[in-house]
Order: sequence, then C-alpha cells, then structure tokens
Amino acid sequence: MYKKTLAKKGILLFLFLGAFNIVYAQKNIPLDSAGKQLQGFYLAENVENLWLAGQHVNWETGVPDKPFATKSIKTHCSSFVASVCKQKGIYILRPPAHKTELLASAQYNWLFSTDAYQQGWRQIKDSIYKKAQELANRGYIVTAVYGNPNPKRPGHIAFIMPYEKEIDSLDEEGPTLIQAGATNKNFVSLKNGFKHHISDWNSATQDIAFFYNVNSK
Repeated sequence: MYKKTLAKKGILLFLFLGAFNIVYAQKNIPLDSAGKQLQGFYLAENVENLWLAGQHVNWETGVPDKPFATKSIKTHCSSFVASVCKQKGIYILRPPAHKTELLASAQYNWLFSTDAYQQGWRQIKDSIYKKAQELANRGYIVTAVYGNPNPKRPGHIAFIMPYEKEIDSLDEEGPTLIQAGATNKNFVSLKNGFKHHISDWNSATQDIAFFYNVNSK
C-alpha cells in the first residue's frame, strides 16, 4: 500500500511538472541554441563601453578616434548596427555608401528598397513584437528602426536582443533591444529604447519598422 501511494504521488508530481513546463513555455518566448549564440556575440561587442555618445568614433569598432571633434559625436546607433552587420557578413546601408551622420533614417529608407530585399531583409508585418522576439531568439538578426520625418533630425535603429521574454509584457514594453544611442544598453525594452522618438506608444508599430535578415543564421 505504501509503495502504491508513493507511486501515485510520483505520477502526480510528474504530471504537475509537465503541466507547469507547458504553461511556462506558453508564457515565455523560448531562447534556442542559435539565439544564445547570437546573444553572446552581441554581448561581446561591449556596446555599453563603445560607440558612446559625445565622442567621435570609428564606426566599425566604436573606439574614439578624434578627441577634439565637434561634429558627428552625438549618438552612434546606426554605426553600431552597421558594424555588427558587417561582422556577420550581412549588408545594411553603411559607409562609404552613406556618411555616419543621419545614417539611421537613411537605413530606414534603404530597408524598404529592392536592394535591401535582395540582401535578405524582410519586413515583419503582423504579430510584430512577438515575431521579432521569436526570430531573434532563433538566431536571426532583427532590427527595429525609426526614420525621422525631419531630414535634419536623427532617427534611431537597434537590434532585437535574444532574450527569454514574457509574452504578456510585449504589449506593455515591446521586445528587448541591444542598442547604442543616448544611452548604450545590452538589454533595454523597445519602449525605453525608442522613448525619445515615439510620442504615442499605442501607435509605435506605425512609426517603428521591423526587419529580419533571412541569411543571418
């Protein structure tokens, strides 16, 4: 009788843990081995200490290169994205095709072009936040990009950081980013990362476009 009771308890525990894992998986966007590898690559870029605002930097390395410069020193989101894509063998608009100044808005416009499509870039058009995080978590390079309608003002661009994100948090804050910008962060929500560019969060996906590259894994 005692052994039967233990066996029943064991079966119940097994069923409970199985149900818990199913519920957990449904509530979180999983991170697979390719996503973990991409996350490690992003972290190794050391963006929180390179491509810093207020310095003129080498766009490929993020290292300061002109200590007395007064131009092209504000932020370097687009240079960081260009550098990472080059390292990964993925083309996105970059120097010398376009100068580093106001590059993010130029990248935004370019990503909608035939050239970008031929380079493997595809826009995410439905279930945007969820698909963007899912694709990054599977190891694809995914960008979130804003083109400023004022040609004299900067836009913004960032990568979706592979991260085991809670699905319920997506509507509230969007996917997780890694970015250079006014503040460089390895992990920051879309809502906070683009807060200087988006006035109404409820319509953010009308202003921010999301693209992934089919050749990036």
